[in-house]
Amino acid sequence: MIPTPTLIFDFDGTVALGTGPVRAYAVAAASGIPAERRADFLTRVLDEHTDPEALDGYDRVARAARLLGVGEEDLSAAYLHSRSVLGGAEAPILAPRGFREFLEQARTHAEIVLVTNAPAAGIDRVLQTLGLAPLFDRVVTQAGKPAGFPVILDELSASPLPERFTVEAGHQNASDRDAPAAESAAAAERGPVLSIGDIWENDLAPIHQRGHHTALVGTRRPAEATPDLAAERLESLYPELLAWARGEFIAAH
Repeated sequence: MIPTPTLIFDFDGTVALGTGPVRAYAVAAASGIPAERRADFLTRVLDEHTDPEALDGYDRVARAARLLGVGEEDLSAAYLHSRSVLGGAEAPILAPRGFREFLEQARTHAEIVLVTNAPAAGIDRVLQTLGLAPLFDRVVTQAGKPAGFPVILDELSASPLPERFTVEAGHQNASDRDAPAAESAAAAERGPVLSIGDIWENDLAPIHQRGHHTALVGTRRPAEATPDLAAERLESLYPELLAWARGEFIAAH
């Protein structure tokens, strides 16, 4: 019986898609900017994306706002506001296409964990709204990524099995591959981790450093990024993620 693997998903930009939350953050942050400069600020951070150094939309807004004199307390308040309206008309979001169906299949083979730096406020409500709440075995908020990831991996007692990407699991019989996760988890040791996210530095690099696997989604790929899997859209990776969860061979790219 193979060890139980774990799929770790980031939230913003991976599971929760759409520009609504960043727009809500930008509008709230703009209240601390002189009125005559607000329109230009919002255009630059929401439409022009002129900061190639920004990790994501939130970082782009914060970096631009600081240059215009917005302090950390005001940025924190703006961020908390954006979380309080998450999933509503002011900050709409959507899940990746077919994500619920994917999770229903994946969780028969792997533990499904959501790890986010965001506060808990709003996350449970949004997962319920998206119909995803029952499909995550564990939700970790305020994770403190990247520095907090080693602790999370230790709590999962995860053991890397790099051969999943290099050796075909042809020695497993069908009954082993198709065994329900609840049955296998009871007897098997914790297996490897595959972390899926849109920010290499926060979501994937700490996992890679511990010998586990990574999947990078989105268009941003820094020069130092070496993900095992990569695609602009998460749904493009569903077949490979399912194969990994089943312990089958997949070709890294």
